[in-house]
Amino acid sequence: MRRVSCYGRMVLFCDLLLFEGGVYLYRALYRKYRPSVFSDVSGQDHITSVLRYQVENGRTSHAYLFCGSRGTGKTTCAKILSKAVNCLSPVNGDPCGICENCLAIEKGTASDVLEMDAASNTGVDYIRDIKDAVMYAPTMLKNRVYIIDEVHMLSDGAFNALLKTLEEPPSNVVFILATTEVQKIPATILSRCQRFEFRRIAGNVIADRLRYIAQNEGIDLEEDAARLIARNAQGGMRDAISLLEICGSEGKKVNASMVERLSGGAGRKTVEDTVKALSERKIPELFSIIERLYESSGDLGSFWQELTSFYRDMIVCKTVKGVNTEELRKNILDLTQNEFQTLEKLSEEFRYETLIYHFKVLDESYDAVCGKRGTSGRVAAEMALVRMASDCTDGSTEAILERISRLECLLKSGVVLTDGESETSKRLSNVSSDGVQTIHGDVNSKISVDGGSEKSEKTEVEKKELVDFVEILRDYMNVEPGTASFLVNSKAYFTTDGTVSVCVGDNFAVRMLNNRGAGEKLSAILRQTQGIDAKINFVCESTKKSERDLMDELS
Repeated sequence: MRRVSCYGRMVLFCDLLLFEGGVYLYRALYRKYRPSVFSDVSGQDHITSVLRYQVENGRTSHAYLFCGSRGTGKTTCAKILSKAVNCLSPVNGDPCGICENCLAIEKGTASDVLEMDAASNTGVDYIRDIKDAVMYAPTMLKNRVYIIDEVHMLSDGAFNALLKTLEEPPSNVVFILATTEVQKIPATILSRCQRFEFRRIAGNVIADRLRYIAQNEGIDLEEDAARLIARNAQGGMRDAISLLEICGSEGKKVNASMVERLSGGAGRKTVEDTVKALSERKIPELFSIIERLYESSGDLGSFWQELTSFYRDMIVCKTVKGVNTEELRKNILDLTQNEFQTLEKLSEEFRYETLIYHFKVLDESYDAVCGKRGTSGRVAAEMALVRMASDCTDGSTEAILERISRLECLLKSGVVLTDGESETSKRLSNVSSDGVQTIHGDVNSKISVDGGSEKSEKTEVEKKELVDFVEILRDYMNVEPGTASFLVNSKAYFTTDGTVSVCVGDNFAVRMLNNRGAGEKLSAILRQTQGIDAKINFVCESTKKSERDLMDELS
């Protein structure tokens, strides 16, 4: 085992090979541990079992289409199939690996197995060369095999040239097409191939393979690091092995912090800090997080993906009910015990509507954060986080539903909001642990969440009900019918300080009556009918604010 410097920046573990003439070359780990038989392919049993059966029973097709995301085994299975259909003594559908045909294909010296990269050979001329070559019998092997990778990159003319040959090839020719974007393949090509969908490899399967490789290569790999590498690979075995190779190049124990540092991600701790700051609406802290990432040359795109994934996990944690906790943690979320506990705690800080709204903002701003819209990624990230932390200016459906949900929680809980406080300070979290919140108003008292009241902190003003107030209201209705509706079921009281307090239903009515000068007009009627000269004060009859009050303050 040796190490080799790659462009002066990183050191990779590679397999040492000795060629004739004493020339040393190196082979990367993903090439060294590439499966040579179908039974060694990880996570694609639904495909390898079919291919093994076809080879074993002599029922192989003339054309295959392998599609799926990168690093899931498409090219690997194509190479194994090319050996299997030419092997002189296959074993249960797998190539033996020791006959001259298998060895020739493995070394790349078999002229009858041709690999073509359609990404660099998109023109029709390359396909015409294949059309001419298939007319001749194989020179060395039993079958001639054409492996065309990234076949979706072929031009329309190339696809048309390939069509007739693909439909009626000679009996000793096999085409294996591979693509990551099957939607770009013409339907005429799809209908002439046996199509196999390669799935993303499960995280636990990738982690097991990484531990096996690490043990063979003498790499000290921690369990959390293996799971984190598997998660970052997003279902691709090749990406996972390459990241393990980079992390192991330092010759130190590979832990989660090293994986986060070398993978270019922001780290789960940074994501958790961001989510916590959003739950507490600490906008300065959000700017500080983005600044730290920017100054450390962190990849904002990776950070945004991790943050989006974290919100996905919170939504899952919030909505999936009746599932065993361990099954949820391992199979659905793929988290460690500590990560799962932190996720549960943070998800409790958000309502479902808030999570949906935040997820929508993250998704909409992804291209801008990654710089795909010609904007600064840092500015786009900061503005998106500000939108999430202060949704009062957002007119989207999700933002409105989030505000309505917050209002409903306040109304159901019976929390009383203090006059003059900012909207942020009126959040439900402001209620003390004993369910009591101080109210400042005309009557200064404490109101419990369940509606009960405690002894007044200040002595209430002595008052006596004005019995004839109903008659006064009738006279007022004739003068001001537009505002009389705000005085329905109201009562008036004489106070020892010489004023008359009129108790109305809510603070909205108080504001409307004051704005329209109702107090002066009622005072005039009181003077004329009762001979009483007193100032009229409007007060809220209930210490709890109405739904209209709360809607008005949240708007």
